[in-house]
Amino acid sequence: MITVNEKSYDETKLSNEGKAALENIQVLNTEQNQLKIKFQHNEILLKYYMDVLTKNLPEEEKEQKVKTESK
Repeated sequence: MITVNEKSYDETKLSNEGKAALENIQVLNTEQNQLKIKFQHNEILLKYYMDVLTKNLPEEEKEQKVKTESK
């Protein structure tokens, strides 16, 4: 059973074109979910590496950054 617009249908009764469309929708939903997960992982890694970079800046650059942020 599939649900479209809050109504249930028997997917075995779909035409070949309908079955192909359903399969494409399922593939696209899977890919979209994988991209969302990858995006979340990228955000985490970007924050991590920005923190690492910030901690490893030369002292002079850190001092200048602190002054700029406090303005």
